[in-house]
Amino acid sequence: MSTRFTAQLRANRTAYLLLLPSLCVFALLLIVPLLMTMAGAFSEADAVGRIGRPGTLQNFVNLGSDSRLVPILRQTAIFALLSVAATIVICFPLALVLNQKFPGVTLARALLLLPWAAPLAISAMSWRWIFHDQLGALNYVLQLAGITDANIVWLSEPWLAFGCVIFVEVWSSIPFMTITILAGLQGIPPYIYDAARIDGASPWQEFWSMTVPQMKTVLVIVGLLSVIWAFRSFTIIWTMTQGNPFFRTDISVTYLYKLAFRMMSFGEGYALAFVTFVMLAAFSVLYLMLARDREPGA
Repeated sequence: MSTRFTAQLRANRTAYLLLLPSLCVFALLLIVPLLMTMAGAFSEADAVGRIGRPGTLQNFVNLGSDSRLVPILRQTAIFALLSVAATIVICFPLALVLNQKFPGVTLARALLLLPWAAPLAISAMSWRWIFHDQLGALNYVLQLAGITDANIVWLSEPWLAFGCVIFVEVWSSIPFMTITILAGLQGIPPYIYDAARIDGASPWQEFWSMTVPQMKTVLVIVGLLSVIWAFRSFTIIWTMTQGNPFFRTDISVTYLYKLAFRMMSFGEGYALAFVTFVMLAAFSVLYLMLARDREPGA
């Protein structure tokens, strides 16, 4: 094994040398903070986040006694599941339309990517102004159309604010998921539809018997990847609401930030970061397994 590895290393020496700077940056920016977070979760930490004596579970005990933890974990799960489900429901029909041949389809596919090209923080800030209760465009349009008579406090009412951040999460996820599903649709062999038409299948039967089974793995993979992204959707929530009102729009990543940098409870913040990491790692492993099974010859 070592001889084989050494031979490969010598044969690809230039490639490994070119990769070395990127690997060093990756280790510095990702691996080192991750290891420090894992160490901090099982160690004492002072008010400024310095890691002290290791080998303790007190951080997890303190985190478990936090009365806000269970509601926030529940909000995280609801946020991820609702946003991913809504995105799939919207993107699958949209991808089916974009998979057809009609005048302007190339332009439509290009325009679909525009929201994804904008920085997420700028998009979230724009939506925050749209949902503003006094100056927002949404209240103005609703009153102009005669739908409402008074301003709606979109980001101050807990359930409305939570719905708004889910809406923006869905809106920001549509371009990537639609293009990914479209790529899956274009990978379906055309001959299976030709055979179905010869057998007299209707378009609805083609969809349920041909398209859906062929796309099942793609939808699961895209859904898992979207769940991972939703769990770490810090930018949208922090830009729009900062978890307000009363922690009702917080998810795990925004709450651990508050624990560490606002409440100065770095030990509990480390512990929650570790719990979040374990959940995301489980989804990531499942995603990689499904993606590998889909590869030809795997």
